[in-house]
Amino acid sequence: MENKSLYELGVLAQKGDEMAILEIINRKKKMLKKYSFGDEDRYQYIILKLLEGIKNYKF
Repeated sequence: MENKSLYELGVLAQKGDEMAILEIINRKKKMLKKYSFGDEDRYQYIILKLLEGIKNYKF
């Protein structure tokens, strides 16, 4: 999974590939932590919105 682009991972994640979802979260973990400002609830909310965005995006 590491050699795939975010676009390819997004397509796979939209089709239900859990490993692709985890890879996207791992790649963006630093940014997610930065914008959650140390709040665990906000961190999980951002991940939830990321997953909803992937599900609804038109690839």
